[in-house]
Amino acid sequence: MAGIAIVTGATGGIGSVFTDRISAMKDIDEIWAVGRNEEKLSALCDKYPGVVPVRADLSGGSCEILTEKLKAEKPDVRILVNNAGMGVLSAFDKMPAEQVIRICNVNCTAPAALMAEVLPYMTRGARILNISSVSSFQPNPYLAMYSASKVFLRNLSRAVGMELKSRGITVTAVCPGWVDTGMLPEEVNGRRIRYVGLMKPGKVVDKALRDSAKGRDMSVPGWFAKYFRFYSKVTPTKLIMMQWTAIVRNRI
Repeated sequence: MAGIAIVTGATGGIGSVFTDRISAMKDIDEIWAVGRNEEKLSALCDKYPGVVPVRADLSGGSCEILTEKLKAEKPDVRILVNNAGMGVLSAFDKMPAEQVIRICNVNCTAPAALMAEVLPYMTRGARILNISSVSSFQPNPYLAMYSASKVFLRNLSRAVGMELKSRGITVTAVCPGWVDTGMLPEEVNGRRIRYVGLMKPGKVVDKALRDSAKGRDMSVPGWFAKYFRFYSKVTPTKLIMMQWTAIVRNRI
C-alpha cells in the first residue's frame, strides 16, 4: 500500500515548500496536492513526479473530490498538511457576510473536515500539521476573523492530538509570525512596511516537520513567534489589542 501525503494550499508559499520537503521523504510515494489554480498545480506536477493534482476550492468548507479519492483508493495517509488559509485586513463591520463565511470555511471547517475524512486512513506514526499563527495568541482588531479562526485551529489541533496519542498519531499546530511568501504588501501610502521577525517559508516548514516528528503538539518557529507567545501570556490582552490597533489602523 502506497504511503501518501496530502497538502492543501500546495501551490504557493508554505504549501509549496511542504511539497518540496515531503517529496524527498522515503516513506512517501505520492503527494496529493490540493489547490485551486490548475496551471500552478500542473507546474507542481512537472517539478515533482510524485505529485498528484487535486483541483478544489475549500471555500465551501469541504473537499468532495478528495473524499471520493480516499474512498476509492483507501491509501495509507502518512501526512496531512492543512495549509490553505485566508485572511482580510479590514474592519469587521465593513466585511460582507459572504466573506466572513468564506474565511470560516477555509480556515476552520475545511481543515476540521479533512482531519475527520483522513483519520480512518491513518495508522501509527502518521502526522497532521495544521498551519495556525501567532495571531492565535491574542485577539487582533481589524484582523478579527483571521486571528479567531487560528485560535480554533490551534485548540482543535492540541485537543485532537491528545485524543489520538493512544493511536500513535501526532497533531501539530504550527504558529509562525510573519512569513515571506511574496504576498505581504511592501508599502502603504508610500511608506515601506517593516515586518518584525520576518521568516523564510523554508525555515518554518523545516521546524514544523522536525517538531511533528518529535511528537510535539505545537511548533513555534523563530525568535519573534517565541517572544510573542511569552509576551501574550504576561501582558494584559486589552493592552496588546491597543498596541496592535495603533500599528495597523493606518494600513486599513
